[in-house]
Amino acid sequence: MERSPAISFTILAFTVLAGGPLLLEHTGLFTGAFPTEILARVDDGNVVRATDSQ
Repeated sequence: MERSPAISFTILAFTVLAGGPLLLEHTGLFTGAFPTEILARVDDGNVVRATDSQ
């Protein structure tokens, strides 16, 4: 039974370390640090239409 507090502390510390940056990013402190937009450009020559496959 003595190992239980050590395991609980380890799980708590891991949770805080893993969730801390996610919480800070969600609240706006790291706004723009983790870009999520997809940057792409499609030209007319690269577009495949269903009528083109026949």
